Amino acid sequence: SALPSSAIPGKASRGGEAQAETALPSPASPAEVLMTNGYFLRVVLDHDEGRPLKEEVHHDGKLERAYRSGRCQILYPTGTRKEVLPNGVVTVIFSNGDVKQTGVDKRVVYYYAEAATTHVSEPDGTQLYHFPNGQIERHFTDGLKEIKFMDGSLKVILPNGEVQTLDDGIPR
Repeated sequence: SALPSSAIPGKASRGGEAQAETALPSPASPAEVLMTNGYFLRVVLDHDEGRPLKEEVHHDGKLERAYRSGRCQILYPTGTRKEVLPNGVVTVIFSNGDVKQTGVDKRVVYYYAEAATTHVSEPDGTQLYHFPNGQIERHFTDGLKEIKFMDGSLKVILPNGEVQTLDDGIPR
């Protein structure tokens, strides 16, 4: 996943937002990202399930564990950790602090730790970017882009390149 070129300031929304449009906290760890970032499904990665039913070390150094609950955990030599839950939710915590989660509905949420930015890829192709300053940007498959700023103003970039700016829903 790559951030848009406008990646730091300037982000937005189309239609109703399911998540709160407030600045995301700057978490100290991937576990905090999963617990505080409203775009991620709530999952518990450090289950107290006791010993795994099966544990296998592969030739490439990765360690795979299967648990009674149906959860599978894969630990890579790079420090990356992958959790596959019985319901199909897959969460990957990368060694650089990035977090990626794929839901059963194929919605992908990727948190870029260094930029403190969340990128959501919806199953319909819509892309959402939520920046640490609270700005939200949506890119739609038809080429429309919307940027919602913290002051409530909205910039709409039409597929033909025309730019419209609204203050509280009123064109400037």
